Parts: sequence; C-alpha cells; structure tokens
Amino acid sequence: MPIWSRTPAENWESYYPLGSGRLGAMISGNTLENEIVLNDDRLFSASQCHRVNAAAKAHFSKVQELLFADKIIEAEQLAATTMFSTPANPANYEPLGLLKIRDRSGDSFSQSTAYRRELDLTRAIYSEDYSGRSDGYHFEAFTGLADHTLYGHYVATQSVLDLDFVLTRQEERYESVCQLDPYTILLAGHAAGRHSRRFAIKLSLYTEDGTLTVWGNTITILGARQCWFRVTGDVVTDDDDFSFSFTKNEPLTAITYADIRERNISAYQRLFQRTDFQLTDDPILAQLPTAERITRLKNGIETDPGLITLLFDYGKYLIIASSGPKTSAANLQGIWNKDLIPRWGSRYTVNINTEMNYWLTGPLNLDELTEPLVDLFLTAVTHGRDTANAMYSMPGSVIHHNLDIYGDGAPQSTTMSASQWPMGGVWLANELWRHYQFNHDAHFLARNFPAFKELDQFFDAFLTKDPDGYLGVAPSMSPENYYLADDHYIASLSYSTTIDNSLLREFYGALIHITLLLNQDTDQIPRWRDTIAQLRPTTIAASGRIQEYVHDYPEVDPGHRHFSPLYGLFPGDEFTTPALKRAAHQLLTYRLQHGSGQTGWSLAWMINLFARLGDGEAAWQAVNRMFTQSTQDNLLNSHPPFQIDGNLGFSNAIAEMIVQSNATTISLLPALPKAWTTGHLFGVRTRTGVILDLTWRDCRLTALKIHGKLAEGVTIHVDPRYIDSRQPDPLEKIDYLH
Repeated sequence: MPIWSRTPAENWESYYPLGSGRLGAMISGNTLENEIVLNDDRLFSASQCHRVNAAAKAHFSKVQELLFADKIIEAEQLAATTMFSTPANPANYEPLGLLKIRDRSGDSFSQSTAYRRELDLTRAIYSEDYSGRSDGYHFEAFTGLADHTLYGHYVATQSVLDLDFVLTRQEERYESVCQLDPYTILLAGHAAGRHSRRFAIKLSLYTEDGTLTVWGNTITILGARQCWFRVTGDVVTDDDDFSFSFTKNEPLTAITYADIRERNISAYQRLFQRTDFQLTDDPILAQLPTAERITRLKNGIETDPGLITLLFDYGKYLIIASSGPKTSAANLQGIWNKDLIPRWGSRYTVNINTEMNYWLTGPLNLDELTEPLVDLFLTAVTHGRDTANAMYSMPGSVIHHNLDIYGDGAPQSTTMSASQWPMGGVWLANELWRHYQFNHDAHFLARNFPAFKELDQFFDAFLTKDPDGYLGVAPSMSPENYYLADDHYIASLSYSTTIDNSLLREFYGALIHITLLLNQDTDQIPRWRDTIAQLRPTTIAASGRIQEYVHDYPEVDPGHRHFSPLYGLFPGDEFTTPALKRAAHQLLTYRLQHGSGQTGWSLAWMINLFARLGDGEAAWQAVNRMFTQSTQDNLLNSHPPFQIDGNLGFSNAIAEMIVQSNATTISLLPALPKAWTTGHLFGVRTRTGVILDLTWRDCRLTALKIHGKLAEGVTIHVDPRYIDSRQPDPLEKIDYLH
C-alpha cells in the first residue's frame, strides 16, 4: 500500500522522503516547480572542537555538595556558570542543497485534470502522474542504496518535456558552480560554520530525443519525450579531496537506468520484507488518499486498521532510508532537514530520541541498520575520554545528553533540565546490549565491550555516596523535567534520580553477563555486583506512583512528555513485580490525564509502555492519538516540528503489542486490542534466538511458526482468552521451520 495524494505538497512537512542511508531527498510534487530538498548525512556546520568549560573541573564537587545539602538554588547557579560548555552548542546538521525542476510550458501545467503523487513503500519509489490541459508527464525517482545517488526519470505523456533543472542551495549558500561535461554541472561550497566541512553536488541529465543545454547552475531539456537525471553529493574536510567515485561520470541510458532501478528494488526488499504485519483493511478506505484517511480519524472515526499497517511499514521504510552500513546514524530528523539552523541542531539526542530510532532494529531483524549507531557510540566514547578528564578529572569516558557527528558529548545548550545529565553513554550502551539479546552475535558484543568498560571506569570514579548512603549520580536530573524546590523555585538539577539508578542497574548487569559470555574480566564481577547493591532502589511514592526524584518533590509539569522514571519498565526490563507495574501504570495514567503524549515520540514511548504493561486498550487509544494529533499528511511524525523518532518508535510498539520476549519466555499477543480482530505478524525476532510467524482471527491465536530451534527451558505464553477452546490449541501444533 502506498502513501499517496491527489495534490502537490503545500509545505515541506508534506513532501515525500527518499533516502539511501546517506543521501536524502524530500520531493514536493509541484507541477510548476518541483522542489527536491537534498541532504547528506555527513554535512555538519562546524569542525570538531573542545567545548568543556575550564571551570567545571574545580567546581563540580561543590555542586554535588550543595545538592546533598538541599541547597538547590545555589547548586544550579554554580553549575550554570561553571559546567555549561563554552561554546554551548556543537555542530548543526545542514541541508546539502536544492534541485528545482521548473516547467517551461507556463500555466498550462497549473490547469490539472488529474494528479497523483505516491511513495511506494514496497519498492522505495516515488512517482507522480499528471495530465494538464495539453501537457502531462509521468515522473519517478528513487535513491540508490549502493551508490547513494538520486535517480529520476520523466516521460511526456501528451506532448514533450520542456524543463529547467536548477541546482542551488538554501539562501544561495554555495561558492562555485562549474560544468564538468556537456550534461553535468557541479555546485560546491562550505557549511556555515568556522573550519566547516566542504560539500559538492553533481547533477547530470540525459535525453535521447531532445536538446540539452547548460546555463550556469541550470540544465535545460527541450522537446524531449523522456529524460533521466542523477544527483550525487560528497562531503569532505577542507584538507581532503572529493572521492574518486564522485568525480567520475558515465552517461545514464534507458538500459542502465532500468538495471539500477531493479537492482535497487531487490536490495531494498531484502530488508523491507523480513517482517510482514497486516490487519484487515477496508477496501473502500484503501482507495482514499492518505491525508483523507487521517482526517477521518481526526473527525472521530474510531479505527482504520489499514492505516496502522501503513504506518508500521513506514517505520521500516524510514529506518532503511536513513541508516545503513557505512552511513551516519539516523538523527532527530532521520536524514531530512531543510533548515541551515534546524531545531535542536537536528543532532543526536541520547536521553531517549536516538535510542528510540533503533528500538525496531532488534525485533524487526535489521541488524545492518544498527551499524551506524555502533559507530556513533564508539566515536562518542573516544571523544568522551577528553570530556571525562577535562570536566571531572576522571578516567574513562562520559557522554551527556546530546551528540554531533564527531561524537561530542560534552554538555550541550544552556538548558539546565537537559545539559548536565551524564548518562547518555550508559543509555546507548544498554541499547546495544539489548540489541545483542536479539542477534546473539558474539562479535558484535566483543566490538563494543571495550567501550562499555571505559564508561565503567568513569562511573567507578564518579559515583559518590549520597546523604542516605547510596551510591548515586551527582549532579544529574530526570531528563528535561522540573520540580518545585523550596516551594517556589523551578529546579532540574538533582542526584540519584530514578532513571539513573535503573540505567546503572541494567548497565552493570549487562557487564556481568558480557564478561561471562566473553570470558573476560571476570574478576570485576564482585565489584559490579557490589555497585548494583549500593544503588538506590526504585521508590513508590505516597501517591502510589513511581517516584521520579530522590525526594517526592511537588511537580511543575504533571503531564510531562518524558517518561524517564519508567525506563525500568520500557525499554528496560527491571519492573517485573506486580507492585512496580501497578505504580508504573499509575504514573503513566496520571501523566496522560494531565496532558502527556503531546509529541509524537512521547506517544510512541507511551504505546510501548502500555504494551509492556499488557494494557492493549490503553495502547490502542495511544495509537489513535498518534494519528489524530502527531501525524502529518505524509505520515511523518511531528514533535512539532517533524522528528523521525515517533515513526520508528511506533513500529517497535506494534511489535511489542504482539510479541514480547526475554531470554527464557516468549509472550504472544500480550497487548492485543479488541479492535484488531484479525491479522498476522511474520518475521518478528525474539530474544530467545528464534523468529516467529503468528496469525490470529477473531482475537484468537490460530497459527504459530517458529524459524529456528527453541532452546531448552524456553516457554511460550499466551493468555487463555486468546485461545479458542473449541479449536485445536495452536501451541500444541507449532510448525518449526529450520
């Protein structure tokens, strides 16, 4: 099923995205000027620099002392002057450029009689079909996963093509343009920052039956029945030359275009088709444009199962398009950004968002797409050695809440509720440990374990006894939230927050498992166990909810978008007792009652949390809210503005509603809503080392296939309400596929 529309995009948030993991393209579909916004995942605005505040080393222990004495105001004042980085922000992610395809036939193309643009998720191809008063065309485009190139093909359907292809950049921020050959131009420049990266964009056009003319940064095609174009980008440092593969050029013919297209479809489908999720779709609704289906939900229609299937598939499409081997990790916007100065720098926010981008790669069996996250983590740990030493005079490595492409994890921004959180590296490490639990790849584990140990080195020195005798993180906070100190002061800085303790328990538990699996550093196990024993346990407040801070402070924002104190429920696996689950459910419900879930990624996290609690109906309500308040016409998720994490977290949430697992247990249909009466999920991977295909009808499990061998001691659980007692038990006739 495609995403499609009867009209061109009215704004950038409605453009349709293509991506190769490195090269991104957002296409407007406008018939007079079809704008394509180009991105390269390497183009950041500045070079790597040292940003640690020179005063931090001498003052952070005083900040700890003030926090332990409950002198919160003084602690934040001192931290603000001594611990914020200088400069506060690392490099921003920038757009690469713009390709504007202008129709020379004037207003005849504005008199459309038929128009359709679509994004085919099954083949990763964008297309437009248009009929005008006397003109028309078919246009399609795709991005090559193998060569990170944008390919396009125009065909005249009524007359001929008269088109200008204008290569430029936002606010004309480029420095040179030159003609490489009779059909190719190259535009080059630098990103905006000091000592920034150098970029170039190459545009080539080909036609067999028209005329082609180069005019500066424009290539004109006249009188053609069809034409092809190719766009490639490259990004280097000032001292480097552009790559040989970028500078060479070969003409594109109908034969080579068709061959590249088919090979790209095959490469894409090898990833996309690993899982298949279906709910029963209404054939009438399937004929409606995507935006109209979303509008129906916003107008109070309760359900559209086909749209849920489409959004699940979109998450798979987007992670393939924005993350792949030898590319950069998917950032806040995947790879799609139009602004020279984007919101939050369009970097890597590692207090939830970056990790959420990769939740789906484990259960959906997309290991290759996690490689860029590993690369970012290892780069950041290397950079974090300098931060640990320069900021805290400590060994090992530390990463705070935000990273750029260089792995700069020093405190970012001057926002107290975010910047001084030193747990970003631990969350990333836990995410990679969780990924290992799905892939059981010892080489993956061995590659990351040295970096895990560097984080351990830092926290072994950094963790300190709090006034109650527990080991804790200080200074810290519960990411991006606030509390009321001294009955009037809105504060963020704290110590031993609930999320920090949950993160550390999982991290040290992972270290113990890893060292046993690899048979390395086993002498450290007693120390790690001792550290776990000294961490503050999760507290249930007098309200019956999970307590967020070391004290039960009055809340400033009871409907806050972050569910940080519930990390131990999801993505962690710590909250397993009935008491902790009840307290987690109460906190989640309380946040929801006070307006939480107003951003797309927050809703995605909420669905995963309700799924982990086995509350399918609450998860279902959050799924509907995803469409009614946080999904744009092109199905991209909105913070606002657009962020990719909500889309990717949503796909994982669907899998979590249908299959959950740990090392010894598989739970089927743990959070199936009543509205999802019939469906299937094929190819979902579990932490037990097997892959499942399961089918249900009338909310009853009807078939289960297992790819692989189920290890001894692993149990499969399904609630009796999902078993039809009048039919043979599907768990007694499992089909094993080896």
